[in-house]
Amino acid sequence: MKILLYGPDTYRSRQRLHFYREGFKKKYDPSGLNVVNLDGENLTMEELSKSAGQMGFLASKRFIVVENLISKNKNKKIQQEVIDYLDKDTSDENVLVFREVTEEQEYSKKQKSKTSSAKPLLTRLLKEKAENFPLLQGEQLNKWIRAEVKKRGGAISSPAVLELASLVGSDLWNMVTEIEKLINFKNRQEITPDDVRNMVRAKFDDNIFHLTDALAARNAKLSFKLLYDQLALGSHELYILTMLIRQFRILLQTKELIDREPNYYTVASRLQIHPFVAQKAIRDARRFSLAELKNIYRQLLEIDIRLKTTQDNPRLMFDLLVTGVCQAG
Repeated sequence: MKILLYGPDTYRSRQRLHFYREGFKKKYDPSGLNVVNLDGENLTMEELSKSAGQMGFLASKRFIVVENLISKNKNKKIQQEVIDYLDKDTSDENVLVFREVTEEQEYSKKQKSKTSSAKPLLTRLLKEKAENFPLLQGEQLNKWIRAEVKKRGGAISSPAVLELASLVGSDLWNMVTEIEKLINFKNRQEITPDDVRNMVRAKFDDNIFHLTDALAARNAKLSFKLLYDQLALGSHELYILTMLIRQFRILLQTKELIDREPNYYTVASRLQIHPFVAQKAIRDARRFSLAELKNIYRQLLEIDIRLKTTQDNPRLMFDLLVTGVCQAG
């Protein structure tokens, strides 16, 4: 059997790998002597064929895991060699699992034709038992949080789920840490939105919300403080700019939507963002005119070009942006 586990959600793909591995050990290999982990970055065809071609030791099968062969191995021939091996090996004696980290929605079954030249092995593996793990968003993320809290013996209110999803986002590795911390803090009692706000450290995305709020309120003093705080914490100027571009693109799209359908569920669905984020976006979008948002977005794109093509002072560019936005109100 050949299995492909792929996608940007490394937490869920790792959990799925654990599920398959433990199931194999329970059925065929309680000792775990026939579970083999291969480093895809340095893998050779000789090593793979030797591991996958051997019979199990005191067991009928072997379980071989190959991680990040496609994304990290620099040997240009290895992909085609593995494809040839897979085409010739039609047996199901051993279990061969490939685990790959890919960008969000980069390689779906509908896109096989587009990836055939760039990622031929990934295209070939999609013909096997393939499971994709995209980043969870919206109601899927909410559902996962509720299930994870329940599995760990805790309880959480619906508003707290929304707050937690907004602060932590799709990073499930960080999410499980925060969930465990909240459950222990509440001693198995129901987690509330205040608990989340007091205990959970927000990602930089949340600070972007605060900066956008300050700009929308034309509060120059607070806007400068929030901006300089991030720079002092070591956030790169280009990263800050990227997050601002993303946020104002959401505001611009939201502004155009709420003129027709002023409903945050509609905005969340159309823009594929969390309902909690949509609520904040609607609030801020209403504090700008459409022309203002287009102008700010255009300025951000201009700053992006200048950061990448000139030696101009990045902080001066941000200062001028903040001053211009706040004075315009």
